[in-house]
Amino acid sequence: MDSPQTIIIGAGLAGLACAAQLTRSGQSCLLIEATDRIGGRVRTDHVAGFTLDHGFQVLLTRYPACRELLDYSSLDLRAFEPGALIRQRGAFRVLSDPWRRPLQTWATATNPVGTIADKLRIAKLRRDSRRGSLQDLYQRPQTTTLERLRNDGFSEKIIHDFFRPFLGGVFLDESLSTPSRMLEFVFRMFAEGDIAVPARGMAEIPRQLADSLPRGTLRLQTCVERIEHTPPSESNTAPVQRVVLQNETLSCRKIVIATPSDTAAKLLGRPALATKWSGTTNLYFSAERSPDPRRLLMLCGDEQGPVQSVTVLSDIAPSYAPKNRSLISVSVDASHEPPDGLDNADLEKRVREHLTRWFADDVRSWQLIRIYRIPYSLPVLTLDPVLSDLTTTVGENDGVNDGVNDGVNEPNADGILIAGDHRETSSIEGAMNSGLRVADRILGRTKSH
Repeated sequence: MDSPQTIIIGAGLAGLACAAQLTRSGQSCLLIEATDRIGGRVRTDHVAGFTLDHGFQVLLTRYPACRELLDYSSLDLRAFEPGALIRQRGAFRVLSDPWRRPLQTWATATNPVGTIADKLRIAKLRRDSRRGSLQDLYQRPQTTTLERLRNDGFSEKIIHDFFRPFLGGVFLDESLSTPSRMLEFVFRMFAEGDIAVPARGMAEIPRQLADSLPRGTLRLQTCVERIEHTPPSESNTAPVQRVVLQNETLSCRKIVIATPSDTAAKLLGRPALATKWSGTTNLYFSAERSPDPRRLLMLCGDEQGPVQSVTVLSDIAPSYAPKNRSLISVSVDASHEPPDGLDNADLEKRVREHLTRWFADDVRSWQLIRIYRIPYSLPVLTLDPVLSDLTTTVGENDGVNDGVNDGVNEPNADGILIAGDHRETSSIEGAMNSGLRVADRILGRTKSH
């Protein structure tokens, strides 16, 4: 592509969403990816008939940016049952969504996962999270998730037995130090939509976005060495951006850096942009039959051990496993890993011992397919920024600013913008919506969410 108006660095979900929005609005762009595949951290391997996502990942169907950009019918989404199974006193207890599964109301109310008052507080949290618009939610006062739950009056038991394993799996943070706005955001998405996976794996999401781009928009295995900026002059009233590759230099009007925060920090020479990361470890097992066919997420509850959650993915999406086999996904919090994180045999042994308490001797016959250690799974959010103001531009004089005072409709004079889930919420929605917001900013319009 000759002289694209915008060059986007990074073909993860943020970069793909930005490219999709620009091209469908008639603006040319070039999307550059350093690796040999798209999707960033949303990846899927196909091994011996099994579909293995990199880490336990799901799509919440109420994500606004996903609803705007994705064709759910083509993704052939397969939904989980609403609710969860939680280990309590050596057995699984159902904590269901009574608004969607009223027949489970009595079982949910009488199980030992928290008190009746706790369950009424969950209903209030659900109601509060759905009030107003997402923009309103992002502007609310916030604290940590743990402090919010305690301030709402939840008992320490339900915080430990339900919220820590459940939200710990969502945020990859069992300390629950994630900002409370994220708690409300997640509860809102769970209350209003389904939890689902595409029948052919999570990588179908970035693949669908890439397939929507005009031919020639995407270049893989293309590494950026540096970016350069030429300010406006008498002969050239518009700034010129240059992306320097190994064997060529490309010019454009705008650059979007849609890479992980660490890479963005290096390209811009702004170390403050780099964020901390939360990690996770995921094990996949093959079994002759499902250990529990109820299509619910299984949480560790009141038990101690490395296993945080278990899902029989082939019960959710049968295409994830060959016929007459079950695919079991086991998530382990990274804090349960040894410092070197390399002892697979020890990890498997500890996980099997824990799972045997859940599913008895059947676990012995399970076959380990693969272990994924993902140290850079989700960027850690802080309490500082206002989420609705996080479309970042890079200014000529002030380096990086949060776009609060430089106008929503026009990009900064430098024409360099940053997209990614580290700028919004640590989620698929955060990545894609950030890409949409940056694209709309380039196009001269304001995005409402």
